[in-house]
Amino acid sequence: MLKGFYLPLFLILSISFSFSQEKILFVGHAYGNPNLKDKKLDSSLINFLNVNKNDKIIYGGDFIYDIKDTIEIKNFLKFNSKFNYVLIPGNHDVGLKFLNHQKTRFEQINNNLLIYLNTNFNSTTEILKVVEEIKNEINKDYKNILIFSHQLFYSKSIFDIRTNSRDNYDLCNEFNNQIIKFLKESNKEVFIYSGDIGAFKYIPYAYFNSDKNIKYFAVGLGNGFNNKAIEINFLSSGQIFNNFIDLNTSVKEEVSNYSRLKVKLYQTPKLFLYLLKTNFYFLLVPFLYIFYFYLKKSLKNHN
Repeated sequence: MLKGFYLPLFLILSISFSFSQEKILFVGHAYGNPNLKDKKLDSSLINFLNVNKNDKIIYGGDFIYDIKDTIEIKNFLKFNSKFNYVLIPGNHDVGLKFLNHQKTRFEQINNNLLIYLNTNFNSTTEILKVVEEIKNEINKDYKNILIFSHQLFYSKSIFDIRTNSRDNYDLCNEFNNQIIKFLKESNKEVFIYSGDIGAFKYIPYAYFNSDKNIKYFAVGLGNGFNNKAIEINFLSSGQIFNNFIDLNTSVKEEVSNYSRLKVKLYQTPKLFLYLLKTNFYFLLVPFLYIFYFYLKKSLKNHN
């Protein structure tokens, strides 16, 4: 009986002591539904942050819909005034001049390197400069590397991972080609978090993949049904523990629930419908050919 009492107690204490002081919430596409234009963050995120504590919030781009809308910007700053937050620029908010988030920045938490990356690249020259900066910093004595971006720079096409848009993805893919080999050979655990999915019902809203020493994560809001963020915990053991968290229910979910394979199964039928809608005229070709064939035959028989 005592064993039955002390075992759960031991497990609870073990879990409690294994976590360190730092817990981060990563959110993608925080302004939410592109068609709503309500001048505020997605309501699921607002409700969640009002009742849940995090040491830091990292906005993974597109937290502002219109950078010329002073009311929207004022609402964002007012709501976040009570939080410790970091901004990663997306294609919607890259031009916010008064916020210092345009360049690649580095932060150290214990033995972990956090890289806040602006993937709205303008040229190959800029990419090479950023890659060199990252390489120089990673070569220092860190155990874990955490990279935060808006674009899923490792997504090569909509058939790989369908993102909210494909703006600037050619340069993003070039960046990936320049840095990925180095990251895999770094002998460090690498975690990449991106926020350019989930804005629409037909786009994946949570994503996870593991390749050698690199783990990829992505989330995004706006689809109205599946509102996920990523909770990042820095353990006292030096490890990084991640889980997806449902902003509506606060339920934590294993990252394997949104594996690469499951995401492909989710997006494939939606991609198929999209291709049918956007290329419907190709479906007319066989019908036109059959019509031409029978018309020609009919005219021949008539003559």
